[in-house]
Amino acid sequence: MDELSLTARVDKAALTNLSTGFRWASAVSLFFLLMMTFSFRIDKTDIMDGYFDHFFLLTIVNSFIFIFGAKFLSIPFFQQHWKLASISYAGVFSTCWAAIISLISIGGDYYDAADILSDIMLMIVLLGFFSYRPAFYAGIIPILLVSTVISFLSSKNSFILPTEKFIAACLVVESGRRILYRWFSNNIEKDHENIRLMKKLSDMASRDQLTDINNRRFFEYELDKQFQHTKRTQGELGLVMIDIDHFKSYNDELGHVEGDKCLRKVAAIIQKSLKRHTDSVSRYGGEEFVVLLPNTDIAGTIEVVKRIQTNLANAAMLHPDSSTSEWVTVSQGIAQWRQHVGPESLLKEADNYLYLAKKSGRNQFLYSTA
Repeated sequence: MDELSLTARVDKAALTNLSTGFRWASAVSLFFLLMMTFSFRIDKTDIMDGYFDHFFLLTIVNSFIFIFGAKFLSIPFFQQHWKLASISYAGVFSTCWAAIISLISIGGDYYDAADILSDIMLMIVLLGFFSYRPAFYAGIIPILLVSTVISFLSSKNSFILPTEKFIAACLVVESGRRILYRWFSNNIEKDHENIRLMKKLSDMASRDQLTDINNRRFFEYELDKQFQHTKRTQGELGLVMIDIDHFKSYNDELGHVEGDKCLRKVAAIIQKSLKRHTDSVSRYGGEEFVVLLPNTDIAGTIEVVKRIQTNLANAAMLHPDSSTSEWVTVSQGIAQWRQHVGPESLLKEADNYLYLAKKSGRNQFLYSTA
């Protein structure tokens, strides 16, 4: 189950969204550059004719930048530093378009085209970069500044309309960013909450509420999974059944509250004795626990069993009414996977050796030496 924090999940989604936004903005930009180059080449004015070589050179440079921008966030290095990388590319992207818009507006004949193009680019930045605010501002500011200058130049002596246009543009792009980001973050928060609830439900279904270790349902699923894997790979699989010695008399003497504490302590000791994340302990029922040890031969299984004994002895949990020891002890039965032995037979073998260990005096472990 995915256990990312909400902040990490938002960052991950922002990176994914920016990567998609940069690809889209770069692809649209390349398309616009192609159309503009074709249009200016076919329908040249005297003014644009004098600057076409500059425009063409700028288009070639920008095309390489946009091609790089379409893919750079898929590179591991830039993914690791995606915040700085996205701000940098957004600034470069916007500066490229600001340069083109400025060149188009030279002479005054293409003020309207430059104004329209700047508005289109503002919308592209808004839609493509909204998920990370610093990148959004880095993409907006150069284009907005150039657009404002063009508006002042084209309005001759009037400053009212350019000022109103600048204020309106700021309000539109900022309010648009806030609306889009609220929609974006709300979706992430809902997904995060759904995943959290699913994990909680999964834990409730697979965790023992008293001891906070795996329950019998988890064990049965894990046993079948590990058994099939062991059978397929012809590997090793160890299974240990564990029973707290004289637990009924412990409960009778101290009561169920202390008995529950004893179960929790023993469960924690067994869990602590397992060193690999693939090993698992489950509460099988009552005072019985079962340990599953994938990829573990009999020597490794015995090592774990002895570690459980040692750790339990070191805990020195006093038993008020045990004929075996003054301390809480456990009996353990070991079973090791062999060819043609099914999961039920493996569990039954461990249970049989647990029974023999208890019958033979408790506080010991037994296994097949055949």
